[in-house]
Amino acid sequence: MKPERFRLLLRVTTTIVSVLVTVALVRAILRDGPAALDAWRVADTRWTWITISVASGLGGHAVLIVGWRRLLKDSRIPIAFWQAARLMLISNLGRYLPAAKAWQMSIVAIIAAENNLPAAHIAASSLFYGLVGVAVGAILLFWTGSTALGVQAYWLAVPLGGVVGLVAAPAVLNLVPRLRNTIVQRVPGLESVTVGTMWAAVWTCALSWVAWGVGLYALALGLMPQAGASVAVYIAAWIGPFLAGVASVVAPAGLGVRDEVMRTMLVTSGVNASGALVVMVVARIWATALEVAPALVCLALRPRSRHRATATEG
Repeated sequence: MKPERFRLLLRVTTTIVSVLVTVALVRAILRDGPAALDAWRVADTRWTWITISVASGLGGHAVLIVGWRRLLKDSRIPIAFWQAARLMLISNLGRYLPAAKAWQMSIVAIIAAENNLPAAHIAASSLFYGLVGVAVGAILLFWTGSTALGVQAYWLAVPLGGVVGLVAAPAVLNLVPRLRNTIVQRVPGLESVTVGTMWAAVWTCALSWVAWGVGLYALALGLMPQAGASVAVYIAAWIGPFLAGVASVVAPAGLGVRDEVMRTMLVTSGVNASGALVVMVVARIWATALEVAPALVCLALRPRSRHRATATEG
């Protein structure tokens, strides 16, 4: 099959799946919406848990920035933490447009060029780090989603093998020079990535996924008397929907797809239907605010920095 036809087929397939999942979400809202509204009205919001959820989500951002900066530095691209944070946080706005990853890469490249940084290398490293994050997320989902996915305990050897494989990838590629050269040509700057670099990328991605999942659990405790499921379930209920949203390239920020998958996983894991619906709706607002607000702060700080630089030069 020609690449153009394959891409068209993939886009049509993801569109159909997105529409079907969105229809399921609408039906769930119509069915459970009144009970969820009643639960929301009588809910005693616990702001301590809400604050913990916000702090946990921001911590998820911070640890990702640490991991990406390590990848950049090991790829011989010197970059300050603030520069890496600004690149990553502003590029997150691209998620809210169709074909999100393409927009994110474009934003990263533009901002890097504006700051006299190697745009192609930084965009490539961002894509690579994102792929590592998806792989680590899938591994963690396998590990934490046993209740929702019905995974038996002995299958946990599979994600453990996945972690070992990711960390060992640079050493393994060195044994296959032709494959290594092909990858390096497509992703510039990765020739200097070591096992230590990969380990840093894996643990930072894993810790970020866990931080966001714990944040979702804290959010549920802030909205309901009981979370209704374990922390592990909520970590899985964050990762699974997020990955589903990434796969649905036509839905901005996985809108509809991510929400329905989260609701389904929570209900399957024992959270009552109305509570799961409340968590799903508020989680969408919570996650959007934690992505958009830091990006807007970074954008707002840029003119001030330029103004101060001009004043100093004058």
